[in-house]
Amino acid sequence: MNKEVLLSILWQVTEKEVTIFDARPIGGGNVSRSYAVKTNEGNFFIKTNRVQLVDMFDKEVQNLDLLRHYIPDSIPDVLGYGTIEQMSFIVLKLVEAGKRIGAFWEDFGRTLASLHQVHHTHFGLHYDNYIGSLYQSNTLHTDWITFFIEHRIWPQAHKAEQLLGTDMLSQFEKLCQRLPELLTQGKPTLLHGDLWSGNFTMNQMGKVCLVDPSSYYGNREIELAFTKLFGGFDDAFYSAYQEIVPVDKGFFDTRMDIYNLYPLLVHVNLFGGWYISSVRETLKKLVK
Repeated sequence: MNKEVLLSILWQVTEKEVTIFDARPIGGGNVSRSYAVKTNEGNFFIKTNRVQLVDMFDKEVQNLDLLRHYIPDSIPDVLGYGTIEQMSFIVLKLVEAGKRIGAFWEDFGRTLASLHQVHHTHFGLHYDNYIGSLYQSNTLHTDWITFFIEHRIWPQAHKAEQLLGTDMLSQFEKLCQRLPELLTQGKPTLLHGDLWSGNFTMNQMGKVCLVDPSSYYGNREIELAFTKLFGGFDDAFYSAYQEIVPVDKGFFDTRMDIYNLYPLLVHVNLFGGWYISSVRETLKKLVK
């Protein structure tokens, strides 16, 4: 990115004239462009997207603020967000990685378990937000299965209708009819909401730092399922987590595949490709 644009963004959030020593793109983001920027006024993480998606960054700030209230050492500091020219942006303090602690994965598991002990009276959230760049409805519900069907599965399935075809939509209908017997209610639990290997890093203390949340209160099993979707985390993570908030065997037998249909549908709508086949194969296992 042009250095003048980065300087303008930093002026907008810091109101200081800064000198950029180094600016480099950071890979790994699927939706936005990201940069690590080192200056005489400190080091910054800048993420940009289309100007129309400034609300996505507004909600990201709210999500981070919500999580920071409960796990402050694991959430980066937000410096500001806004628009400039034809782009939107968010600026965070750059997370400087330290030496990973020996018990990194155990500490990560306990951190997530701590977050998952924060509960609410309803599933959802008092504001809607985004998963990736896709709108995510968080209308409050007392029934988890209704919330999961109406505000997670069907919005994404209908959005992907042309890619999935009528046969797969019919399979989704059959599956949703069975969900009351297949899923458990659980407690409305505060979730990161988009927890996979690309959405955490390591802070200067060598511990986990969570980024890019799509938070809401949901059944915690949907979060654990997402951690398993792209290869899973280290076994020590799950062992430490389950010491604090155990998960019953039924989750791994069936419910994990059901819950991962949501992020798979999100990926179908964002990227298409082999994710369509993944949805198809998952439905084959679940719908006879």
